[in-house]
Amino acid sequence: MALSGGRVTGSLYILKTTGAEYLVGVFMALFSIIPVLTSLSIGRWVDRVGAARVMRLGVALIVLGAWLPVAYLTLPTLLMAAVTIGCGFNILSVAAQHTVGHLVATASPSERLANFGWFALGHSASSTIGPFIAGLLIDALSFRAAFAALALFACIAAWLVLTKARNLPRAYADPEAEVAINEENATREVQQKPHVLDLLSTPEMRRIYWVNMIMSSSWDLFIVMLPVLGTRLGYSASVIGTVFSLFALGTFAARAAMPWLSRRANEWQILRVSMCVVVLVFCLLPWASVAPILMALGLLFGCSVGMSQPNMLSLLHAASPPGRGGEAVGLRSVLSNSCSVVVPLAFGAAVVPFGISALLVSGGLVFASGIPPAHQGAVARAGAPARC
Repeated sequence: MALSGGRVTGSLYILKTTGAEYLVGVFMALFSIIPVLTSLSIGRWVDRVGAARVMRLGVALIVLGAWLPVAYLTLPTLLMAAVTIGCGFNILSVAAQHTVGHLVATASPSERLANFGWFALGHSASSTIGPFIAGLLIDALSFRAAFAALALFACIAAWLVLTKARNLPRAYADPEAEVAINEENATREVQQKPHVLDLLSTPEMRRIYWVNMIMSSSWDLFIVMLPVLGTRLGYSASVIGTVFSLFALGTFAARAAMPWLSRRANEWQILRVSMCVVVLVFCLLPWASVAPILMALGLLFGCSVGMSQPNMLSLLHAASPPGRGGEAVGLRSVLSNSCSVVVPLAFGAAVVPFGISALLVSGGLVFASGIPPAHQGAVARAGAPARC
C-alpha cells in the first residue's frame, strides 16, 4: 500500500506543485536506486540468517518512509520517502520470495507456482486498493491525508511481520541437507568463491533473467507513463487512481487464476502469451484518448504482467543452484530495480522532445524481444531442442 499508493500520490503532487514531468521520472527511479546496489547482498544475507530478521528491517524502513511526507510534505521529504520505502520494500520482498519458494520442501513445479500465485495476490490487492484510496482522498481531502492513510497500512504490515513472521522455513530445513551445506561451507576456504555471474551459466537462467527484465521494464514504463498521460488528458486524481486500480485488478485476477492455470500450462507457455499481450497493449495505448479505452487497456495489461511474477519466481527457484536461492532472487531484484531506475529517468528525459505516443510504440517494439526467449523456453520444456 505504501509503495503503490505512494507512487501515485507522489507523482500527482509533483505534477500539481511543480509541473515538471521529468521530476516524476526521478521520483519513480528513487524507489529502486538503493535496491540496485543492495539486492545481491540481501539475498545472500537471507541465505545465511533466514528471512524473519531481514523482513523486520525491511518493514521498519517502509514505516519510516511512509510517515515522512505526513510529518512534513515537501519535495525533498517526498524524494527521501521514495528512497526509504523502495529500499525497505525490496528487503521485505527478497526475504518473502525466498521463503515462499521453500514453503513445502517436496512441492512439485505446479504446487510451487500456485504458492507464488497466492503470494502475488497480496501485491495485487495492495496495488488495487492503494491508488484508488489515494485518488479519492486527494480529491476529497488533501495529499497529506492520502499519505497518512497509506502510512497506517504500513503500520499494519509492521505488526504482522513482528507478530506472525516467526520460524519461517529455510532453504534447507532437513538435517541431511543442513549437513551438506555445512560441509560445502567448510570447504569454501580452500575453493574459489562462487561468482554471481555463475548464475547466468545456463540457457535457462539467461532466458529467465532476460524475460524478467523485459517484464519489469514494461511494468515500469506503464506506471511512470500513466500519471503524465492522465494529466495531459485532463483527468482528475480519482480517474487516474481508478485506472491504476483496474491495472492492479487485472494482476489480481491473473494471479487468482494461477492455481488453475498451473495445472494446464507450464510457466514458459504462460509467459509466452503474456509477452505477446504486453506488446499489443503498448502498440494500442497511443490511441487510448478516452478514459474507458485507457481503463480497458490498463486491465488487460494488468492481466498479462500479473502472470509474470509467480511464473518467473517458480522458474528461478527450480533452476537456481543448490544453496544459492536467495542470491538468485537477489540478482533478479538487481535487474528489476535497474530497469526501475533507467526506464523512469529515460521516460522523463524523452517525453518532451519525442512525445508520449512515440515512446509507447518504441517500448512495445523493444518488449517484443522477450517473445523469442519465452518461446524457446516453452519448446525446451516440451522436450524439443531450442536454439540459444
